[in-house]
Amino acid sequence: MGAPAGGNARREPFVAWPVIVAGVVFAGLLVAFPPFRIVTKRAGDAPPANASTGVSAVVAFDAVAFAEKFWRDQLAPAAARAPGALILLADLRRDPAAAAKTHAHRVGLGNAAFYFVRGTGRVTAVERSRLLIELDGTVVALRTGPVFGNVVRDGCGLLDVNQVPGLTEFNALSAELNRLVEARVQPPLKTVAVGATITFAGCAEAPESLPAAGPLLTFIPVTVEVKP
Repeated sequence: MGAPAGGNARREPFVAWPVIVAGVVFAGLLVAFPPFRIVTKRAGDAPPANASTGVSAVVAFDAVAFAEKFWRDQLAPAAARAPGALILLADLRRDPAAAAKTHAHRVGLGNAAFYFVRGTGRVTAVERSRLLIELDGTVVALRTGPVFGNVVRDGCGLLDVNQVPGLTEFNALSAELNRLVEARVQPPLKTVAVGATITFAGCAEAPESLPAAGPLLTFIPVTVEVKP
């Protein structure tokens, strides 16, 4: 007997075999070649290398090595040829604002101003964390205690944040330069007596106005030479 005629005839479902096959193949490719990979970073792992050069794509910033090279190759030579302090001090006594325009360099968004000079003076007082030194009638201070802040980094006028990967690394560099001052420059100053002569190069932040009392400027020394 033949199949029923018209709309009552039962139809077999249509199966898109090519689509199914393509889907299976695609799934297999995703398994074999995933579009991304999750990797667990372990302590001590080296950064990934560039496929074409074999060189690490990310190099960690080494503040210790950077500071050491900077100190040797740039800061020490610059200290040897820094401007004399006497002209700066004379201008400061007359007009601090004018002296800043003439002698200071400015750093950063805060527009802080710094001096970097070289001078020779006689020790007039030994205090807990500083020495007072008289240079041609003007008293300044040399820091002998712990060094904080960015006076050395910014005061020398030789560095900017674009030389390192970012602000975190720039601050790490500042801390390392401070450590070098404490380790290399300050120790001879801790045994100095009143009357000794000191030749120094150092950085100081420029005051907006003259202090009412005490030293005119406080320097963070980066080089010192002491004579009894």
